[in-house]
Amino acid sequence: MKKIICLLLCLVLLLPLAAGCTNKTKSGKAVSDLPEGSHVKEGTEFEGEDFTILCREDNAFGDYTYEIVADEGETEIVNQAVYERNRNVMDIFGLSDIVARDIPGDWGSKDDFINTFKNSIDAGLGDFDLIMSQQGYMSMGDLAPYYYNYYDVPYIKETLECTDEDHNHDYYYPDIVQEMTINDQLKFMVGDYSLTYWDHVYVMYFNKQIAENYQLENIYQLVRDGKWTIDKCIEMSRGKWVDNNGDEWPGIEDSFGYITDLANTPDAMLSQFDIRQSSRNEDGQVLMDYDVGKVTNVLTKMIDFKKTDDFYCQQTHSDDTDDENPFDKMFTEGRALFYPAILQKAQIFRSMETDFGIIPYPKWDENQAKHKTYSDVGFSVACVPADAPNLEKTGAVLDTLSAVSKEKVIPAYYEEALAYKYTRDEDSAEMLDVIREGFYMDFTVFYAQTLNLGGILNNLMANDNSNFASYYAANVRGYERKLSQLLEYYE
Repeated sequence: MKKIICLLLCLVLLLPLAAGCTNKTKSGKAVSDLPEGSHVKEGTEFEGEDFTILCREDNAFGDYTYEIVADEGETEIVNQAVYERNRNVMDIFGLSDIVARDIPGDWGSKDDFINTFKNSIDAGLGDFDLIMSQQGYMSMGDLAPYYYNYYDVPYIKETLECTDEDHNHDYYYPDIVQEMTINDQLKFMVGDYSLTYWDHVYVMYFNKQIAENYQLENIYQLVRDGKWTIDKCIEMSRGKWVDNNGDEWPGIEDSFGYITDLANTPDAMLSQFDIRQSSRNEDGQVLMDYDVGKVTNVLTKMIDFKKTDDFYCQQTHSDDTDDENPFDKMFTEGRALFYPAILQKAQIFRSMETDFGIIPYPKWDENQAKHKTYSDVGFSVACVPADAPNLEKTGAVLDTLSAVSKEKVIPAYYEEALAYKYTRDEDSAEMLDVIREGFYMDFTVFYAQTLNLGGILNNLMANDNSNFASYYAANVRGYERKLSQLLEYYE
């Protein structure tokens, strides 16, 4: 009898510990806890239901489904984290599965992708809980009526409007939320659930061995001290051309201080140098508002830099005879000090024999408050279809997926991006935090495809034309007309 009583007492003592580890659904099934500070109601469940996301399939331009689903037993750390995140969220709500309905969705297939969800919504089929695909075409103005306003989506609305720091989570990127809210309507969401945003964010890579050989200043410390500017970058790049093939002419076989393409990177300078392209009037209406003088100064400085022997560029990413990116090859072979490119490139550079660092793109000058960066148009935006079958489910699941992504997936992304051949670089990890804090979006940058604003600086810089004032004056009426047409969809 004494043994039985002792056993019962032990069980009683253990029950609170077991209860603290899990909660239960109405059916008694043990589930994971909601993230701390979640606005989702305790006990919310969608027992046995799927959460279906229409997304683009992996293709020659990149992998996209990995940000949504992953298989059990994946070896890469980000895929492991995505799998664990999904299992966690499925347990919280009793979901049967999180399903990626992946179909062709590259730029050439955009019409078919768009028609897939338009036809479904027009017919009121409620096929999808969420749509995720390339920002470049998902943001076309005439599609706005097909997306639900996030300020009307349960739980996400509460997260966006919360002023309590303990509940106001930054897993939705605040700058993008602010810029994309028009007339109290927000149709697009970008945050820690959108790993492709991280993939396409512009950063600056530098070769540590070259920096050491030339006894350059500590670049990480320059960032910390607010002194990492484009003038400092140009200064450090000087005198770095090495004529490897002896032809006495800077070419693709040589080594340089700075290498870049002219197909994408120059347009990124608008964000990186904190150049606004739009503003809002007192009524919150968006207006075209380029800082023409600053754009002219940027073009003048960068074109002058481009004309030096230490700067190597091409109009496109690839040469005429090889599909391999020539800039990636040059940097991997240790033939460039600085290389501005997207963060996804870090996976390629692991094969380097010398180590490299990741830093934010330089500021325009020391007066710029912080480092800024933006993501190239290939990243995914999340949109709620206008016929979503259960808005409460969409809001609860997306908000929780985003919160758990910040907690579990983004740290894994850091680790994978910094998994160098040699020791882990804690300085670069610190720099990724700086880069994250500088995520930048301007309304007109987001809608560059719709407004026909893409490629302006690319073309001007490629043609050594710094006369932005003349170019802008000749085209501004067309930009304003397209902007007016776009804003009509938000009235």
